[in-house]
Amino acid sequence: MTEKTDNTKKQKTVSARSLARLGAVLALYQMDIAGTDLNIIIDEFVNSRGPSAVDLDNQDAMQIDLSTMDKVLFKDILHGIVANQSEVDNAIHAKLTKDWPMARVDTTLRAIFRAAGYEMLKRADIPPKVIINEYVELSTAFFDGRETNMINGVLDAIAKDIRAM
Repeated sequence: MTEKTDNTKKQKTVSARSLARLGAVLALYQMDIAGTDLNIIIDEFVNSRGPSAVDLDNQDAMQIDLSTMDKVLFKDILHGIVANQSEVDNAIHAKLTKDWPMARVDTTLRAIFRAAGYEMLKRADIPPKVIINEYVELSTAFFDGRETNMINGVLDAIAKDIRAM
């Protein structure tokens, strides 16, 4: 009896909202690093055609197709961060340890905190558990370990504060 093996990888279907969150993190990262204007970054991400990559010349670059993302959520997160950055940053900073302020946090981690923090504080229509799960899952594309635990802990602490209000 011969056993058939399937060598094709199962592709995970990613929801439009998850793609919007990933796009928002990538856009916030670009805004932080390159100082790209909000409207330019939104136009670049919303009107992009097909997959994009961090480094198109590198075969190992992470290919991301954001064409099916929830553009309304994507724009809301970016506009919301810009309009509420001080409040979001303060909520995050309050949950970080004294020796690890926002300024010391890795740029990608800071982008994740800000996008998730905005949703936690300003999107009462999305349950905190969903936001935490989405951003912790998203973080595994960038980190493997301490950072994902840190994201989970900070967002959980913010959620507890919100529920107490």
